Amino acid sequence: MPNVQFAVSNPAELASLHSWLSRVPDARVLREAQPLRPGEQGGWDVLTVLASGSSVLAVAIRTLPDFMRSRRSTVSIKVKVKDLEVELTAANVEDVLRTLLKALDD
Repeated sequence: MPNVQFAVSNPAELASLHSWLSRVPDARVLREAQPLRPGEQGGWDVLTVLASGSSVLAVAIRTLPDFMRSRRSTVSIKVKVKDLEVELTAANVEDVLRTLLKALDD
């Protein structure tokens, strides 16, 4: 089952992103603790979106710009697709979306 992971720059926004992504039809959203890397003292929670196909994951990814615009403060989102991990910001949203969607097709 394909999946995509999401982490939010502001942990207070994680529940909102969970709710947002849960609206994507046929997507299952799980909140998981991210494993600590060497030298880290605290871990971040991530959201993993599971779907039966990459088209559902593409819909979830395409909703991110609207989520970011709906926030009162600036938020960035780290997205991991397969071995590709990128940070989505207001400044790079269009370029990063293309890259993520291409990674889903590979």
